[in-house]
Amino acid sequence: MENAILWENLKAPDFPEAIEKSKGVCVVPIGAMEKHGPHMPVGTDNIIAERTAILAAEKEPVVIFPTFGFGDINCLQPLHGSICFSTKLLFDYLTELCREIARNGFKKILLLNAHGGNPPLLTTFCRSNREKKLDYVVMFANSYGTTPADMRKAFKERREEFSYITDEDIEIVEKYFEKPMAKGHADFDELLLVYNERPHTIDMERMGDEDGKDTFRTEHLREFGIFSGGNFLADCPNSYSASYFPYVNERLARAYTDIRVDYIAKMFKTVKEDTVLLEENEKWNQSW
Repeated sequence: MENAILWENLKAPDFPEAIEKSKGVCVVPIGAMEKHGPHMPVGTDNIIAERTAILAAEKEPVVIFPTFGFGDINCLQPLHGSICFSTKLLFDYLTELCREIARNGFKKILLLNAHGGNPPLLTTFCRSNREKKLDYVVMFANSYGTTPADMRKAFKERREEFSYITDEDIEIVEKYFEKPMAKGHADFDELLLVYNERPHTIDMERMGDEDGKDTFRTEHLREFGIFSGGNFLADCPNSYSASYFPYVNERLARAYTDIRVDYIAKMFKTVKEDTVLLEENEKWNQSW
């Protein structure tokens, strides 16, 4: 992690150089603490958010703040391992955190999210910053901008870049696409990313202990886009939305992580080079 700039590792005199190198961009990985089926750690989203952010910062230097691991999971209180904070507390924390990051000289704060339940909260939070005159911009993006389909495509079009991938690995990926797979939570995507970073936290023998199929209990509501806080648990009572597919290994995990990291590094580069959001923020501040 020679090129990644970790906030917690900086000495006080290092900050001016870190701000210059990152072009004033600080990234806060955000996840959640929640059950991920019977076989994956409750910190799955945090592990993914933090590790992919750090690896991406190796390619495109930004300052990485310590991971905020407590997202919006207020439908999962009944499940072991869940840490559920009130929306008010989450808002207050993010407000004061971003204020402090900006006070240290960072004018672009990117909340890098790896938890599927966070986007509504983070969208509203970013918009709420327009209620105040701030000299910095807070934005959010989801880290999960790739899927196993991108890995399949990369193997077909750029096989030479993955010299460590075997023919058997290609067969595993093709097997995944032979029939429709349930996905969305503790699935093949998340399994690969966590396996690459902390394989010892995964218990493949437990993968089939619970059903990961969608019950479709709220399908009649989905048709009209009707949502309440209880939809996810109604449809996926085991906090598990994935088909049984235990075919993961170190090589596939590495390849998929590399693909995800490349995507995030490009995101960082885009944020660093952008001038529109700060210009618009200044225009907004002067308009009232």
